[in-house]
Amino acid sequence: MPVDLETQLNLLQDSQAVAEFAIDNDGAIACDCSDHGIYWLALRPRLAPDERFVVRVAWERYPPAPPSIKFATEIQGRLDVTSAWPLIEGYRAGNFDICRPFTAEGFDTHPEWRTNSERWPADGGNPFLWVAHTLQYDLDNRYQGRSG
Repeated sequence: MPVDLETQLNLLQDSQAVAEFAIDNDGAIACDCSDHGIYWLALRPRLAPDERFVVRVAWERYPPAPPSIKFATEIQGRLDVTSAWPLIEGYRAGNFDICRPFTAEGFDTHPEWRTNSERWPADGGNPFLWVAHTLQYDLDNRYQGRSG
């Protein structure tokens, strides 16, 4: 379901910084033209430069709500393949979700995060860039291989 115009405009504005960040980290970004709330990031772990991961970041409302984040086989590829996922604590390839406080899935699993110190940082800054930084940080510092 396509997102509202305000979300589209906010994402368009903030995605430029995400694109620059992705390129600076030897990655890439693409927007799904059929649904302007879906972006695809190609990221790689710093210590495993031959590995590439495609991440679907799907926003329903931006910036007030976290995105759904899934790993895919390719841009617009399958989201139900465990080998598309990195092995990182909290990244649950078997469940096809990330149980961390920067994803819609994490907040659905832990509703208490909505009101404690883990709450979504919707006011100020660029939450999309923060999500990209978090994903890249985890790949650079917590990556333990590719899921089987």
